[in-house]
Amino acid sequence: MYRIFPSPKRCTFYHNTLSCTSCGAVTTAPEIEESCRAAGFDPAPLLASVFPGGFSPEGITLTAEYVSCAPEGFQLNIAPSGIRISCGDGAGFFYALGVLVQLAAQAGGPLPCAEIADEPVLSVRGIMLDIGRDKIPSMETLRGLIDLFASMRINHLQMYMEGFSFDYEDFHYLFTNETPMTPAEFRELSLYARAHFIDLVPNQNVLGHMEKWLEKPQFRSLAECEDGYIFENLFWRPPMTLDVRDSRSFELAETLLGTLMEASVSNYINVNMDEPFELGMGKNKEAAEKEGRLSLYFEYVEKLHDYCTSQGRKMLMWGDEILHHPDCVSRFPKDAVLLDWIYEGDAHFEDHAKLMQKTGLNYCLCPGTSSWGSLTGRSDNMAKNIRDAASCAIQYGGRGIITTDWGDLGHWQYLSASYPGFAYTAACSWTGPESDSDLTAWFCNRFIYESPAENAFQAAWDLGNYYHLEHAPLYNTTLAFAVMSSKYTFESIEEFDAKMERLLTLSANIARTNSIPPREPAIRIDFTAMKEYLDRVETEISDISLCCADAALIRAEMTNGLRMVRHGLHLYHTMTALRDDPEAFSREMAVLFDDLDEILKIHYSLWTARNRSGGFQRSTAHMNHLLFFYKKMQKESGISAK
Repeated sequence: MYRIFPSPKRCTFYHNTLSCTSCGAVTTAPEIEESCRAAGFDPAPLLASVFPGGFSPEGITLTAEYVSCAPEGFQLNIAPSGIRISCGDGAGFFYALGVLVQLAAQAGGPLPCAEIADEPVLSVRGIMLDIGRDKIPSMETLRGLIDLFASMRINHLQMYMEGFSFDYEDFHYLFTNETPMTPAEFRELSLYARAHFIDLVPNQNVLGHMEKWLEKPQFRSLAECEDGYIFENLFWRPPMTLDVRDSRSFELAETLLGTLMEASVSNYINVNMDEPFELGMGKNKEAAEKEGRLSLYFEYVEKLHDYCTSQGRKMLMWGDEILHHPDCVSRFPKDAVLLDWIYEGDAHFEDHAKLMQKTGLNYCLCPGTSSWGSLTGRSDNMAKNIRDAASCAIQYGGRGIITTDWGDLGHWQYLSASYPGFAYTAACSWTGPESDSDLTAWFCNRFIYESPAENAFQAAWDLGNYYHLEHAPLYNTTLAFAVMSSKYTFESIEEFDAKMERLLTLSANIARTNSIPPREPAIRIDFTAMKEYLDRVETEISDISLCCADAALIRAEMTNGLRMVRHGLHLYHTMTALRDDPEAFSREMAVLFDDLDEILKIHYSLWTARNRSGGFQRSTAHMNHLLFFYKKMQKESGISAK
């Protein structure tokens, strides 16, 4: 039984096979050949992997003929007389060859005869990787991801940038400890992605999330609130948002965007514009009160749009400011693309999708891999979130979905935690939300994990579902991660209690904003049930069969990810159940110290296996803060620390 991922619209297999395993004459229509040449795609390597017998005059003939059809669509006919691909562009030819690669891997010899017809349900099938929060993958890792995404028919990729994740030469002296992506590297990746029919869209935040720039004395005067601000009446935050009416803010944005665009071959650029929390709270407070906060916002949006248009690029940006004020949606430029994000499976894109369709906007819906803020993912939430995004984009005229893979609060999750989310994105954006989950698992086991026993995907899935047993009304995070993270630091038991109250309040706000039914603001974790579950997952990880090139690395990532989960829950148990027993409390603080120190040591080796070193110290600063806290708690309990 042969399988194809993503699932094709029409597929018929026959009982006969091709009698030859070598490739003969390859004839490509001029239109297809030109499309491939423009992308930089050479079909020879794919053909070599399809035909183990290599190339010979007596081999199987392959013809790629041009037909008028849906973009990226194709028909594939495998018959004893040869192989015929009918398509309208290079992408369709590329994806048809990808089907041959999958069939050849299953056949292990002559290809099965078949007739296959396929086309995508969405034109944009994207992934957004966060390289702006501490973790910047190596070039080897990024090329490997492009290979993977292309094999899944992902055609859109962004690398979210804030801070100094891109090497802006004029400012390198301010960020000497960083290891940013250089313009030459970005251009190399852009061309590599294009040759795989993936549009690598440049992405740089230029309004909110500018704290790493604004903490420098050279740029602090560009902040809306130079002395910081109080976030949602919960805690103080340093300045994050530019003063939109300071001409120097726009000059900085032009410099950042212009330099990035010079290294790009895409026709698009994402300027973000999300979460400008303190806009109109500081220097422009009087103007906001007089003219309206959104007038300040749109004034800046329109300037950026004009600039991007002048550079021959189409602008993408987030919609969180606009979509919460429906009366203003009509002001958004009709040639730009609005991105709408929701990361909870219990929330839904439908209302916003209907609004954007009604207003005639170009838009994409952006779910998430749910890997960030969770250490190992939230598998069920991820699947529900991505399926909802695909469903609403199809039903209400969206261009597609772009699944985000963020790195909030240190980017502690490992890359392999996001593999299930990447595969779900591919399946749902090509086939639709009804795509077969078993087929997605099969693809991951066969072509990502290379798991002969086909048990690696289930282990990864179960590893990402521990959050169910936390019984905690938290959103966009899990209890195990939240306890360890730098969101609301604590130096005492009292401050720990305050942290937990703030987390519950913040999650209640998220639920209310996303129309999620309220839950009791209490954590009801069953530690016995949780331990049994994690023990079972640990056994699953030890039993998985992996033959992929990074098999040892994936297993180590799963193992240390699970250890981090256990650590976070151990910390929560100690802080809540043992606080009144000084001896037990101090003993567990010592155990936590030793455990986290070992976790940190392993974490560094896993980090550097896939990523650049810059950002690691900043990412793990709170882990080191916890180590100091553990020593302090031992001392205050009256028992000497080691």
